[in-house]
Amino acid sequence: MTQINRMNEVNTDPKAVLARLSASAEIVETPCADGQMVWQRWPVAPGATGAPLVLLHGGFGSWTHWIANIRELSKDRPVVTADLPGLGDSADAPEPLSPDGIAAVVNGGLDAVLGSGTRFDLAGFSFGGLIGSRVAAMAGDRCRTFVAVGASGFQGLHVRVLGIRVPDPALPDAEIDAIQHENLKILMLWDESKIDPLAILTHRLNVARSRVRSRPMSLSNALVEALPNIRARIAGIWGVHDATGGGREGIEKRRDVFRAHQPDAPFEIVEDAGHWVMYERPDVFHAALRRVLA
Repeated sequence: MTQINRMNEVNTDPKAVLARLSASAEIVETPCADGQMVWQRWPVAPGATGAPLVLLHGGFGSWTHWIANIRELSKDRPVVTADLPGLGDSADAPEPLSPDGIAAVVNGGLDAVLGSGTRFDLAGFSFGGLIGSRVAAMAGDRCRTFVAVGASGFQGLHVRVLGIRVPDPALPDAEIDAIQHENLKILMLWDESKIDPLAILTHRLNVARSRVRSRPMSLSNALVEALPNIRARIAGIWGVHDATGGGREGIEKRRDVFRAHQPDAPFEIVEDAGHWVMYERPDVFHAALRRVLA
């Protein structure tokens, strides 16, 4: 169960859960094409001593991909999330659309969000892992550790998931929720019991605000191509049932790609979890991430 589930809130009023967590963030805006990229700085627990942790969400998403993790990870260190360009509350991505174009916007905002020259750790989920690899390469020694979480950008290893439906906005809410429940089952969560009202709400809101065609970039080799240019430690965390992963064998091939560049690269495969591993198995994910960052 997620931290939020244990608070006995999610099944009663997921909108209230989202609103309460959102209200606790400090919003920072940095330049993004013709507008602003929106970042969230989260309250840090007293005594937390770790380096800042930047979390990048996946395609058709927003910072809420990390909704089950922010409070727990903030016990250790400052946590910063963001809405990537063209997603969530951020302005449209710069043209021509490319991983490096999006990554440059993210990299360009780090001083304003973290403080000039501050070193940081970076974890990127799915499409955010692809973008995060390019950010890590641009940041050089400033990025201490780059953690890919169910990341895309592995070209031939990436499984293209079919069957996702885009609901007509004119449908009744219950029908839209039912379609998004099925979409989450197909792509995001292996254990159907974890498709709770909060997961459906955040997914529905995120998809409605998505303005970036991330799939062509996700199917590219952009992450693998970035690895030789990353000075940070690299690591991976994958759910073994990740719909984009190609099973354990496909995920282990990703581990081998990482270790071809850094033979000691930590790589954790989480049992009983799908693509959205940090929502489905948050406690296991938190432990894995802490080991990787230790």
